[in-house]
Amino acid sequence: MRHKKIHLRFLALAALATLVCAGAPASAQPAKPLLIGQTYVQTGPLASLSTEPLVGIRAMFTALNASGGVNGRPVELRQLDDAYDPAKGAENVKTFAKDGAIGVLMPIGTSSAVGALKAANELKIPVVGPYTGAGPVVKFSEFGFPVRISFDEEYSRIVNHLFTIGLSRIAFAHNDNPGARSAMESTQKFIAERGDKMVGSVAIKNDGSDAAERAAELAKLKPKAVVLSATNDVAAKFIAAYRAAGGETAFYSFSFLNGQKLFQDIKKDAAGVVISQVVPYPWNSAMPVIAEYQAAMKKIGMTEFSYASLEGYVTAKVMVEGLKRAGANPTPESLQKGLESFKTLDLGGIAVSYRPGEHRGLTFSELSMLKADGRYLR
Repeated sequence: MRHKKIHLRFLALAALATLVCAGAPASAQPAKPLLIGQTYVQTGPLASLSTEPLVGIRAMFTALNASGGVNGRPVELRQLDDAYDPAKGAENVKTFAKDGAIGVLMPIGTSSAVGALKAANELKIPVVGPYTGAGPVVKFSEFGFPVRISFDEEYSRIVNHLFTIGLSRIAFAHNDNPGARSAMESTQKFIAERGDKMVGSVAIKNDGSDAAERAAELAKLKPKAVVLSATNDVAAKFIAAYRAAGGETAFYSFSFLNGQKLFQDIKKDAAGVVISQVVPYPWNSAMPVIAEYQAAMKKIGMTEFSYASLEGYVTAKVMVEGLKRAGANPTPESLQKGLESFKTLDLGGIAVSYRPGEHRGLTFSELSMLKADGRYLR
C-alpha cells in the first residue's frame, strides 16, 4: 500500500512538471534587441563609398546574432540614408536616439560623420568608427571613437615614403568635397615640412564628368607622383585619362580606393597604383581576426574579400566589444564607459586603444601595390 502511494505521488509530480514545462515557451518573451544606428550614403554620386563596408558589418552582426548576440540579446542595426549631407546625418542620429539606440556605427564619409558627431556629442551617444580620417572627425570628442588612423597619418606616411625613394615632384588629385580637399591640404603641409612645394592639384567633380580635363591639366605639370583622394569611379576615370594623355607618373592613393574594383574598371592602367591600407591584408587567415572575418563573410555567401569590408567588420567588432562591457542593460552612457575600459584591446592580431580623455583607435597602416593581374603586392 505504501509503495502504491509513493508511486501515485511520483505520477502527480511528473504531471505537474509536464504542465509547467509545456507552459514555459508561451510565457517566455524574446530578448529585446540592442538597437544601433547607422547613417550612411545610400544615394548620390558618393554612394559607392558604402558598398563594401556595409558587407563587412552585415557579416559581423549576422555571425554575432547566430551565436546568441550580446549577453543573450540580438543586435539590431537600423540604417538611414544621409546622401552625404551633414545636416541629414545629424537628423538621422537624432532619430536613432529618439528610437532608443545605444550607439551609432560607422557614418560613411566626412560630411556624414561631421553631422553625426555634432548631434551625437549633443545627445551624448557614442559614435564608433566613422569611415573617414578627416581632422574634425578624428580629433578627440567625448562621444567620438575613431577606429581607423587619420588622413593626416595616412598622407604623412605616403609623403615620407615618396621622399625616401627620391620622388619629390608631387601633385594631388581629389574629389571636389570637403574631406578630399582636407586630405590635399594635409599633403601640401607635409611636403612643405620637407622644404618643398606641391607642384599642383586638381579638384574633380564627384561624378567624374571632368576627370579627363583635370587629368590633362595635371599631366602638363609632369609630376613624378600623383597622390589621390578620390572615389573608385573618379580615380578610374582620372588614371585612365592621365595614361591616355601620355602622362607618366606613380599613383598613390589613400585607403578608400578599392584596388580590385579599380583593376576591373581599367585593367592594365591600374598596375603599379600604390594604395595605403588601414587594416591588415584580408587574405591573411593566419591572423585570428582575419580568419574570423573570412568565416563570417562565407556564412553570408560572400567569398570575395576586401580591405573595405574588413574595415566594416573590424569596426562592428569594436562596437560589439564595447556592448559586452556595457552591462546587462546597456545605455549610451554605459557603452561609452565600456569602450573607454578597453585601455588597449587585442582584437585578434590588431589592437584598438581607448581610455578616458584619449580615443586613439588603431595605429595600423601599410602600403600595397596593385600588380598586373589585379592582386596586391605588399
